[in-house]
Amino acid sequence: MTRILNLALVALLLATTEAGATRPTKGRAIRTGQTQSYGADGDTTAGLTFMLKDLGNGVVKDQRTGLFWEKKSDDGSIHDKDNSYTWSVGIAPFQSTASGTAFTVFLATLNTPPCFAGHCDWRLPTVKELGTIVDFGSGGPGVPQEFDNDCSPGCTVASCSCTGIGRTWSSTTYYYNSTYAWYVFFYFGNAERDVEKSGTALVRAVRSGS
Repeated sequence: MTRILNLALVALLLATTEAGATRPTKGRAIRTGQTQSYGADGDTTAGLTFMLKDLGNGVVKDQRTGLFWEKKSDDGSIHDKDNSYTWSVGIAPFQSTASGTAFTVFLATLNTPPCFAGHCDWRLPTVKELGTIVDFGSGGPGVPQEFDNDCSPGCTVASCSCTGIGRTWSSTTYYYNSTYAWYVFFYFGNAERDVEKSGTALVRAVRSGS
């Protein structure tokens, strides 16, 4: 049975204050993004607002968590929103026909000098980190506008921001079966683990540095 992780309950608590101070605000998660009234979340809009900044170099900075996110494009490059990879090579007879994994191809390319956006420490996000960019007030994809802006065929990370609506790998392995990894399905905004690491999913890189 597929286990579903409600990302509204696991958003990172490492958020700054409304005034932009660097110290965490204890006990306050980031808002889900839901504003329509259903008699609960949409009425209270509890939590901190998204605080995202497009740095203009293919990267979006989350000023709440301090994470730096790779933007996605629609130009067939390494950043293309539709590129999919295996998490690992798999075990026969379940070998994937993909040309490489998220680690040996995608991250290796981003971290080859001079490296993407001048940094060589890009990685796959944890499932909790990936959950912090889900916007439950929108769908298909359910992300803030900084991750879904002017996406059109041929656009680059310098001119647009795209999000694939399929499964997106996290770096988090499923506890009960290590041949599976958690992913976030941005169409619905939930996390699941029903694809083996030898299967394919989309990717988005993140880094924690300054």
